[in-house]
Amino acid sequence: MKRGNTDPYQDFSSFYDIYVGDWLADLPLYLEYAKKSPGPVLEVGAGSGRLTIPLAQEGFSVTAVDISPSMLAILESRLTSQTDDVRRRVQVVLSDARELDLSTDYGLIIVPFYTFNYLLSPEDQDVALRSMSKHLSNRGRLLIDVFIPLKRIDLCPREPVLRVDLTDPRTGNRIRGWNIYEMDRQGQVEYRKHVFEVAQSDGSIVKKEFATQRHYSFPEQLEQVFAHAGLHVEDVFSGYGKDRPTPTSEQLLYVLTKDWS
Repeated sequence: MKRGNTDPYQDFSSFYDIYVGDWLADLPLYLEYAKKSPGPVLEVGAGSGRLTIPLAQEGFSVTAVDISPSMLAILESRLTSQTDDVRRRVQVVLSDARELDLSTDYGLIIVPFYTFNYLLSPEDQDVALRSMSKHLSNRGRLLIDVFIPLKRIDLCPREPVLRVDLTDPRTGNRIRGWNIYEMDRQGQVEYRKHVFEVAQSDGSIVKKEFATQRHYSFPEQLEQVFAHAGLHVEDVFSGYGKDRPTPTSEQLLYVLTKDWS
């Protein structure tokens, strides 16, 4: 995530729904916390609405924040096919997570699907956490889903990894996508080059290439950043069924509250 007027996910947005598909394994957990949290939900890193729309369909008011105009354009397009009630429950906001300036307190703030990893330094993490904390109600919860690529840290693949191979239901074109990884272990950054090939109806192939990067933090580092931002770790899970983390857990979901100590 970076400040400025450019769209950091312009290249990725047209492939995002293909890349992620209809994956909603995390939705039941967020619904559980939404049902026991007063007030509206703030979703930071809403993207194309993978969670926004299902949450609104369940009756929750959702403020959907993202830094990418192109991703939010997809969300707004998807909202046009929803009922009036669902559309009224969704507020779409273009903003950097570090610069949130909303006039609402939220009983639940979610930062899903590794959005937090796109904050590329502890300083960026701290600023974003303080920004979100200002919008968290006194008894509210902040849920942050993070990824630690332990296997790639240990042994980074030398060859491209096939990530997508399917037919686009919108166009009928076959799309294949590969990730090429490079790990900066000292800087704790995972660099990904994305390569997509789209087979056209005339048999030609359109190739798209772009890069993204994600910062990874280890649990002790995350806990220090949370504490520095005035947040208390209420719970931490690995997986969306509330399993307890192990030393080999690559995914962690933190449940944070304001630290009143």
